[in-house]
Amino acid sequence: MPKTKVTVLDIGSKKISVLIGSKGVNETFVVHGYGEREYAGYYEGEFLEEEKLKDTISKAINDAQSSSNTVVDKLYVGVPADFSYCKTKTQTQTFGQRIKISDQDVYQMYQTADEFENANDYVLISCTPISFVLDDGRKMVKPVGQKTSKLTATLSLIYAEKKFIEKINSLLKNIGITTVEYLSSPLCEALYLLSQERREETAVLIDCGYIATSVAVVKGQGLISLKSFAVGGGHISADLMECLHISFDEAEQLRKQLVLSVVPSSNDDYELMRNSGIFPVSMKQANEITNDRIEMIATLIKKCLQKDFETIPSMPFYLTGGGISYIKGGKDVLSKYMGVNVSVLCPNDVHFAKPHYSSLLGILSKAINQETKGKNILLAILDKIFKK
Repeated sequence: MPKTKVTVLDIGSKKISVLIGSKGVNETFVVHGYGEREYAGYYEGEFLEEEKLKDTISKAINDAQSSSNTVVDKLYVGVPADFSYCKTKTQTQTFGQRIKISDQDVYQMYQTADEFENANDYVLISCTPISFVLDDGRKMVKPVGQKTSKLTATLSLIYAEKKFIEKINSLLKNIGITTVEYLSSPLCEALYLLSQERREETAVLIDCGYIATSVAVVKGQGLISLKSFAVGGGHISADLMECLHISFDEAEQLRKQLVLSVVPSSNDDYELMRNSGIFPVSMKQANEITNDRIEMIATLIKKCLQKDFETIPSMPFYLTGGGISYIKGGKDVLSKYMGVNVSVLCPNDVHFAKPHYSSLLGILSKAINQETKGKNILLAILDKIFKK
């Protein structure tokens, strides 16, 4: 049987990435084509230099097509947290007598869950279960096959901004792609990076990117909270540039050298290349500047969590994305200011085993699963909702 190829588009806050892939052996992927282009990114739900977005997406798609000798006619697009809204809803179905729960019973609960007061501004792109409770009080993630007279479901609903969907649809149509499906980038990332056991215990997944950071609280097969803010690793470079009076390119070079896990003396320096020579920068000063920005990021993460929780949740915290993960000692500084232990997660794939690929690989994993399993009842329900 030929491998099912899918093409996915990941919209990061620094790069547009397009990957054509299929499923490999032992939960790996086969990469057939790849394209990546830098762009201005987005800020608080708005694209910067929007007039260049179509050209950037088109070039990334063409690069992937050229490297794979493939013509893309269908695209899965990941929706970033900045253009998303997440809510949870509890649904109860009473059957009158004890029955064996079927897939249809579960999907019926999904179908009646979409009641959103801002339906004119948002489109439902995901409805997934956090947990189910049977009539005897037992809680589980998969109730199909269980006998009960009543089923209560806590569902995670993720919506995309309608203006985002319309904008990307329009751009892709002009490129010649009219078959598009939208997936939640943070949810795809969470389902891919975190095992079912980790998700059943509830976890916080922080994706700190270049100029945006998302904070997702993951439970079961869904998210119970999703927030974002417009600060990331690029702001560390901006701070270094401004405070040390160096160019932005030099600040980017410096950010890659940072080692926050040591206590430098006043004589320790980082070395930058300038005009074919070496330019010293105080390690102590650069580290202090970086620590201050990470402290700010930690404060903003805690504010995101406090919108849905009275105190910082007692659960595992994970960090991914390219903003802080690559800074030596960066996650330890974040842990200190968060007051919790933070672990770095990245894809378990030989070609993309780096944190900034987490979202891309998560979208690919979800897209392959959907293509492999075919269009199930839930997707048909979502289709009906899209066409309203």
